[in-house]
Amino acid sequence: MRTPITFVYGNCVFAEGLDDGWAAFSVETSSYEWLTGDAKRGRFLALLGALEAIEADVQILRVGRSWDVDQYARELDGELAAGDRGACTGDRVQARNRYVREHVRRLRDVGLAQPAVFLMVSLREPERDVAAYVSSIAERHPRQLWRTFRRALTMRDARVLSVAQLEAARVRADQAHARLADFLRVRPARGVELQWLVRRAFCRGLGEPLVDGLHQPGALVFERNGEAMLAPLEGDVLRWTDSYVEHRGRLLRIESEQGTSWQAQLVLGALPERSQFPGAGAELMFAPPESLPFGVDLSLNARFLPNELALRIARRRIQDADQIVRAEADGEQGVSDLGFERTQQARDLLAYLQASSRPPLLRATLAIAVGAAEESELERRVEMCRRAYGEIRLHRPLGDQLQLFAQHLPGQRTRVVGYDDTLTPEQVAAMMPSATRVTGSRRGFYLGHTLSASRQPVRFNLREGSDSDRNTTILSVGALGSGKTTLDQKLKYEGFLLGARVIDCDPKGDHRFHLLEEVAPHTECVTLRPDPALRGVLDPLRVAPVHLRQDAAMSFLRDLLPLRAEPTWETAVLGALDRVMRRSPQPTCMEVVRALCDGDATEAQVGTTLAVYARSGLTQLGFADPKISLPVVGQRQVTYLPIRDLPGPEPGTRRAEYTQAERVGEQIVRLIAMFATHLMAAERERLKLFSFDEGWRLLGDPVGRRLLASLQRMGRSELAVPIISTQLVTDALIGERESLENLIGATFVFGMRSEAEAARALTLLGLDADDRRLRQFLLELEAGRCLLRDHQGRVEAIQVDLVAPSLLKALSTTPGSTRA
Repeated sequence: MRTPITFVYGNCVFAEGLDDGWAAFSVETSSYEWLTGDAKRGRFLALLGALEAIEADVQILRVGRSWDVDQYARELDGELAAGDRGACTGDRVQARNRYVREHVRRLRDVGLAQPAVFLMVSLREPERDVAAYVSSIAERHPRQLWRTFRRALTMRDARVLSVAQLEAARVRADQAHARLADFLRVRPARGVELQWLVRRAFCRGLGEPLVDGLHQPGALVFERNGEAMLAPLEGDVLRWTDSYVEHRGRLLRIESEQGTSWQAQLVLGALPERSQFPGAGAELMFAPPESLPFGVDLSLNARFLPNELALRIARRRIQDADQIVRAEADGEQGVSDLGFERTQQARDLLAYLQASSRPPLLRATLAIAVGAAEESELERRVEMCRRAYGEIRLHRPLGDQLQLFAQHLPGQRTRVVGYDDTLTPEQVAAMMPSATRVTGSRRGFYLGHTLSASRQPVRFNLREGSDSDRNTTILSVGALGSGKTTLDQKLKYEGFLLGARVIDCDPKGDHRFHLLEEVAPHTECVTLRPDPALRGVLDPLRVAPVHLRQDAAMSFLRDLLPLRAEPTWETAVLGALDRVMRRSPQPTCMEVVRALCDGDATEAQVGTTLAVYARSGLTQLGFADPKISLPVVGQRQVTYLPIRDLPGPEPGTRRAEYTQAERVGEQIVRLIAMFATHLMAAERERLKLFSFDEGWRLLGDPVGRRLLASLQRMGRSELAVPIISTQLVTDALIGERESLENLIGATFVFGMRSEAEAARALTLLGLDADDRRLRQFLLELEAGRCLLRDHQGRVEAIQVDLVAPSLLKALSTTPGSTRA
């Protein structure tokens, strides 16, 4: 067998000869499974447009890139060291090292093959039939014909390439890039990626190859007849194939740098004439590979058939089908249903090709490469591949394994005859080679894995919202016991290890994060109770953001008035508040009460009513006396704010139906959130987490949403990340229709208990709420499983993984659980 690759220059790959050039491009993969039907069709049309616009032979490679666990550990060590802030203690170093080791141990058991997609475009003119070739000659200028004739008769060295020819190949590659970029997110492949594609083919099933990032294939430069020439050093490319390949009938045994790789090369047989899109039957380069618990490599090698040639092929098919029908008609059984259907399909193809767009056809072969470390494991994987493709037959050619192996290298044409099929561009585009289940962040801690059989790892970066100038708020929605609080505590613990300032508001009193052995020494617990020593600690005129102070104070004082208070009472409060705000440099709500008591009869009556709240119960926390200095709080890394048994309505209750006690409870919750915001504003450059459980208390009214918007602005510029949890999706909706999407960054939707809530959750995620299958999926989600909509809007089903069993036990909110 000849050397599959002769020379590589930039993103140009020259295959068996220097006259067979290819341009290599890396295609950006995208999340696909949870897109709406319209969005999936949009991806399909983009790929279809690219295939038709390129007008050349193509090769599409979808390969499994192993996750680098060691690189992940190094990145985490660097991020954790950067977050020490010069105050790292020995216990924290031990805790973070232990946590990283647990992650590395778990990640070695999770499916680590993440798909990478490359598109190779032939730089040669596509092959045409004789009539089209003669027609193209007739259209050429005589001088062009003479140059072509001279070039054909000139004796040329096939091992030598002129600099002008190399530059012409580079220009054609740039033109191909421009055409593809109109439809797909592509970039020219780097030389190190092409080297990786070649080297990894020899160690499939073993891990990632060792790649020399500085190596580039070279060439000798010399002059011939006044023209600069290049003689590629084929040995440079052969260095990438430094392995021993033993051909054993239907498998290959390869001695590679990573060990012995056992490989089987499969090729798809005949495809169904009709398949539904979107659907697994059409998405042959996405659905079956994602259903496997191991990585496989796919190579689609397609020859471009221009419309003129495709029409001749279609007419020949009609003739063949009609001939078969005539032969069957002369028999005793008559024309079979299959024969009649064959004639209809041939005529349908002709009608398709005669459309005004003059579409081409593609003569394609789809091959699958499976690798394993043991021969028995290889056979097991081959059988799993056969089951994944269902009714489509997977052939395992005898004696052609090496040719199929070479067919997976970059810049290759179909090497094995007899398995190709004539496909429309629609059929190839529907295979969805660039579709994947990617979600989460490029950096950050391991969050969990996708629920697909491939179990792809998902990372989550708490700083991503700020770093990418997107919304920073993290929202988790789900029924009781679905895993919201566990996720919340996991994120806080990882933020703590990163050196973040953590404010933990716990209305239910079931959080365990602050009790962890490594966290407790750095925690201050501010128990908000009816204590005169804490009077005024939550005064909205002191803790609310400056632009919200007057509105927050008015909302707080108004809700303390009787439910059926006269409108003049509210006017009196507003007037007194306005006077205090204008005359006092540091106003407080106690000053507002005193201003009311000094006013007319109506104001005095209102002041007397509010004075009762200012001296008793939890409400006294909102009335600060300017003459009294409050104790300093917020000096430690973690501030825990428990406040159990706070009166509150049932989730979903309309605000107009709140009792007086429930309105007061809502105001206290809002003041706690403002107090947390006040504490976070002290350190601008430090990552800050504000965790608030029972988020429906915040999202239920305009002032709470304005507070969240204020946190959002702080998050983008000052690294503040609000983490909000709530039970009902209606808490994240305005008027049952408009969502809080403009305030929310990443969204986690856990299991639901009703179809109505499941439909609202799908709306919140931007999915099809009318899809019964999706609603049922949310209803059946187990604890810890959820749909994640990341900061980039990608949606995927994941399993949140706390990794360390001891940590899971310690943070459990289940009554009766024992903490580690």
